[in-house]
Amino acid sequence: MSFELNKDGSYVFYLNFRTIGDGTLEASAEQLFSFTHLIEDASMYALSIERFRLPIQSVPMRPAINNAVILRSKLGAADIFISTNRTFSLYEWLLQLNAAAAPLAISLTADGRATILNFDFNAFSIELAPVVRRIFDMDAAIDGVGVQSIIGGTVIYDRFDQLFKIQIEGLNGLGAVQQEIIDTNVFVTVLTDFIIPSNFTTSVTNTIGQPINNTLTFTFPSRQDLEFNASNARRLIMFRGSSPLQNLKVRVTGIFRDGTRNAIILAPESIFEMKLAFFKKGTKGQ
Repeated sequence: MSFELNKDGSYVFYLNFRTIGDGTLEASAEQLFSFTHLIEDASMYALSIERFRLPIQSVPMRPAINNAVILRSKLGAADIFISTNRTFSLYEWLLQLNAAAAPLAISLTADGRATILNFDFNAFSIELAPVVRRIFDMDAAIDGVGVQSIIGGTVIYDRFDQLFKIQIEGLNGLGAVQQEIIDTNVFVTVLTDFIIPSNFTTSVTNTIGQPINNTLTFTFPSRQDLEFNASNARRLIMFRGSSPLQNLKVRVTGIFRDGTRNAIILAPESIFEMKLAFFKKGTKGQ
C-alpha cells in the first residue's frame, strides 16, 4: 500500500509518546484530547510507527522456578530442595543454584554447556525440574553411580532467556485499527511486534573443571535498548470505520516463549518513547 502525499488535501502529522520510568511504571503512554478530536474521521488516515525505543533490561530472563533442583538423600537424611527467584542473567541464576546450602557445584564448560562437578552420588541423586532439564540438556533424574561429574549435551545460552518478542498494543482510540488478533485466546489490538534477537556467540573465561564463583565472567551479547526507525517500507495500519479519534494510548507487552504475557516495568530514569505518523489520504485518485 502506498500514498501520494502531493495529492490535494493530503499531508502527514506526528504524535509523540514518552514515559520516564521510576521502577513501578509500565511501558505505556497516553495522549488525551479533552476539548477536541485529534482526527474527526479515522477512515481518512493511515497510521505508521516512525520511531520506537524501549529498555528491555528490566524484563527478567527467567521467572522463579520452584524446586528447580532436588537432591534426594540415599542415607536417610532430609532431601534438599533448591528453588530460584526470577533472574536477569545466567550468571545470577547459576549463583542461586550454587549458593544454596547443598553439596552442589554447577559450572560451564568453555563451549557453554552445563556441568555438575564432583557430586557425591553415594549420598544423593539429583532431580531436575522440567525447565531446568531442558536448559541443562540433561536427564530429569540423575543417579551417576561410579560417576562424579555430569555434563550437558549442548550450549545452554539459547534456552535460558525466555523473552521471545515485544508487542506494541493500541488502546482507546488506537484500538480501532485493523490489526486485531487473538493472542492466547485474548483479543489484542497489535500495532506491530519485534522479535528479540537470539544470537549467542560467546566466550567463557572460567577455568574448566572449577565450580562457578564470583570471579567468573561471561562475554556474550547482553540486552540493549530495543530501537526501531522506519525506513521507506513503512508498516501502514488502517482504521476500522470513520469514528473520531480523541484519547489514544499505547502499551508494550513482553511475550515469553511459553506464550506468557508480561508487562514491561521501566527501571528508574529509563525512557520509553514512540513517534507515530498519521498520513491523511488525498482527495483525488483514491
